Amino acid sequence: MTPWKVRYARQFHEQLMGLSDATYGHVEDSIDVLAGNPGLARDYDPAYEAAWPPASCQFYFVPRTTKVIYLLMDEDAHLLTMLYLGDTREDPRHRFDRMEW
Repeated sequence: MTPWKVRYARQFHEQLMGLSDATYGHVEDSIDVLAGNPGLARDYDPAYEAAWPPASCQFYFVPRTTKVIYLLMDEDAHLLTMLYLGDTREDPRHRFDRMEW
């Protein structure tokens, strides 16, 4: 199977640039995994009181970190758009307050 194309939203790219080298590596590895296996991402539909992003999206927990990738999947174009890099330590009710849309 051909890996999906990946693009970064501006804010996601800026968030990546602020990470430590180790965390950056884990996030990049996760993006590579998602490009080859997009079905690993799950629909964002929390079963608890939480904020909602401006659009329906998927999420993927980055192993060995506190980071969560929020992304859009375009199945027709085989394109993953990395929207926002969240943190599991954030208050879920305000998770997307800083998200630019």
